Amino acid sequence: MCSPTRVIACGVFRPALEYLDLENRYPRVRCRYLPSNLHLRPQDLRKDLLDVITSASQRNERILCLYGTCFPDIEDFCRLQGVTKVPGLHCFETLLGSEQYQLIIEEMPGTYFLERDLILNFEEYCLEPLELHDEEMRKSFFEHYERVVYLRQPSDPDLLSKANELATFLQLSLEIRDADYSHLKKILSDLF
Repeated sequence: MCSPTRVIACGVFRPALEYLDLENRYPRVRCRYLPSNLHLRPQDLRKDLLDVITSASQRNERILCLYGTCFPDIEDFCRLQGVTKVPGLHCFETLLGSEQYQLIIEEMPGTYFLERDLILNFEEYCLEPLELHDEEMRKSFFEHYERVVYLRQPSDPDLLSKANELATFLQLSLEIRDADYSHLKKILSDLF
């Protein structure tokens, strides 16, 4: 890798990239994390991505975008900007690896995923915007879900009690799965 590389990533991926020690393993790589709640405002996410892309392009940096499908045409958006989007539809798929993610979905299609950021900010990201205090709204959004899977990452604080509280609130069973960064590590090393 000869040119500097800018990884623009959702804040959800910060623990994974720090765990993988990306910036030390690849000295010409720098990460820029955007707030994870931008997926709630796709136009803001698009604008913020474009701002960082423009800035990185002016510095002649190669740009990788580490996001799921957080707005409908993100693949086309990245292609038009000359940016390589890291493959993956969802952050959970990237953190688990495609194979493990697919197994979980096949095992029980009605799976709702939680990770650290979502657990810690559930009220702001879900409860308030979706009006989940209202039982009918909660039922409307979650009636097809059967369980919650908390995707635990190595650097997570102890969130088991909070995850259990959320699962109980949503009237779903709770399972814990540990993140497997080997998939992400391979994808990134192939791109570098």
